[in-house]
Formats: sequence, structure tokens, C-alpha cells
Amino acid sequence: MKLCPKTSRTLYRILVLGITLYCSSCGPDDNSSLSVAEGDAVQISPTTTDTIVHVVVENTKVPIYLSIPKDCNNTSFPAVVLLHGSGGMWKNDDIDGGIMSSQNREWREIFDNNCIVGAYVDSYTPVGATTKSGKWDTPPETFALSTQFIRPRHAIAALTLLRNLQFSDGTKIVRSKDIAALGFSDGAGAVAATLYDSNSTPSNWDWTQKFDDIEYTISTGVKAPPKIPTDGGYAGGVFYYGGSFAHGYWGGNPCDSDAIEDNIYEVYAPVLYQIPADGYLTENTLCMVDLLMDKGNPVELNLYENVGHGFDTDGLEQSSNARTSTINWLKKILHME
Repeated sequence: MKLCPKTSRTLYRILVLGITLYCSSCGPDDNSSLSVAEGDAVQISPTTTDTIVHVVVENTKVPIYLSIPKDCNNTSFPAVVLLHGSGGMWKNDDIDGGIMSSQNREWREIFDNNCIVGAYVDSYTPVGATTKSGKWDTPPETFALSTQFIRPRHAIAALTLLRNLQFSDGTKIVRSKDIAALGFSDGAGAVAATLYDSNSTPSNWDWTQKFDDIEYTISTGVKAPPKIPTDGGYAGGVFYYGGSFAHGYWGGNPCDSDAIEDNIYEVYAPVLYQIPADGYLTENTLCMVDLLMDKGNPVELNLYENVGHGFDTDGLEQSSNARTSTINWLKKILHME
């Protein structure tokens, strides 16, 4: 089945408050694009089911694939922003083909079946990367697609886009307060950073990261995380099998005995952790969950036995159970019950 029939791809004049947008269809046979003026609403045809919007974030055009469910009889929708893992977002690493990876397509079907708008953010191809490997996993190149301070900015751009998304008759598509984030592996770390409570940052805090015993600072490429948007952040997020040490970005290792004093990480919204018992990143994330609970943060944990990193695979029992619990949890925080 074609993801983007031409009859559903008509785009209208677009913009998100403060963010210039460029719009293109998601099919390989139609590469038209449109730049638009600031201040306009983001409008799409009522028959649109898929499209790609390019959002300019700090001078970088970030592709955001949108999926709109049909036959739901909704006057407005909840939405989920999906942040891909280190393998990238596109089938065969081909953005021009406009077909997402199998994992994203499976989640798109889940969102459609539950009447949820999906926004899938491609954080890699804008800087020339297809996967987070090789040079893209080490400084200075890794800072261009940083899990902690670049991808959260992309996620906030997606949040703003959804809040300003309308059908061509002016009807708002997404309920502004009912938007969640969902991330896998590297994308999970990005969800964690997106939901960081920036109001809790100590006044004397220095943002640093360490790679191979070399410390990097603001002057050598590290940035502070984005602040919580003035009109409110995400309703919550789901964290699938990511790591939590972040090269010391949040301070001390969450597994250290003094982490309660040395690690500053806290969240401003609920987080559901979906963690495999045998994952190679599991230990420090379980420590982070314990640390957040000790701080009184709103987090929940599901631990899945006999699976490892990347267990979100169609047909696997633990994956099916995790997907079901994710949707049930999202329904609660997105006021779908």
C-alpha cells in the first residue's frame, strides 16, 4: 500500500510560531516544496493521511513525517512524537523514498488504530548522517545530532508543529495539551532530555560531557538542554531501552552511592520506562529510575525478562506486551479514556 497517495498530499500555506517551515510530499514521485511566511497556521487538506514537513531548527531543516488517522470521528486528536533509534528513521536509509523504517511503520499502524496523530522526527539526515556510528558517535561530529541537546530541540519543534496543525478549514487537528513523546535507544535518551525539568538546574551548573577521558564544555561544542516551552511541554514520555549516563551530562553516574547529590536529572512530566532485563544499557537506566523515584519524580518501570536491547520487534511476545502497556499508559496521560 502506498503511504502517500497523491490525492491525500495537498499542502497549504504553512507556519509554526517562530519556526519557518518547508513542506514537501512524502512520495518519491513528487518532490515539490514550499517555503512559507511566519505567522500562518500549519494547514493540510482534510484528506491528508501522510506528509513530510521540513522544520528549520537553528538553521537546519529537520524532516518530520506526519501521519493522520482516518475514520475516527474525532473533533481533535491526541498525538505522539516518535524519536528513532541510532539506526535512523528511513527504510534502507533512503529519505528520498519517503518510506519509514519497519519499526516506525508498525508504530504508525498502532497510532492509526488508536486514533493518534503521529509525528516521526528525523534527526540524522539533516546533518548528513544515516546512523549514529563511526564519526557521528564521537566529538565533534556527534554534537551535531546530540541526544541530550540537539534532538530535544527537534522534539520541541515537533511539539510546536503539532500545536499549530490545522485542516484547511481552520479546524485544529491536535489537542495542545495531549501530546506525548516516544523514543527508542538513542531516541529514548532524547526523550529523557526533552522531558528534563530545566527549572531544576542549579544556578552554578556547568554543562559538560566526557568522551574517552576528554572533557568537553560549552566552549568546545556542548550546549545546555532546551528550556521547557513557555506554553507548556509534553504530557509525558515513553523510554525504550536507552542509556542514562549521557557521558556525564547530568552529573555523576546514577549508580554511584552519591548520585542523589551529584546527578541533577529530574523530569517535569511522567515517564514510562520499558526496559529489557538483558539489555547492555539496562544497569544505569535502572539506577536512574531508582534515583528518580527517590527524588519523588513521576516515573513507572516495566522490566521485560529474557530480552535485550532492541526488543521492540513485531511478533515478539515481550514486544507485544510492551506495546500494549505503552498504548494503555498513553491513553491515560492523553485523556483518551
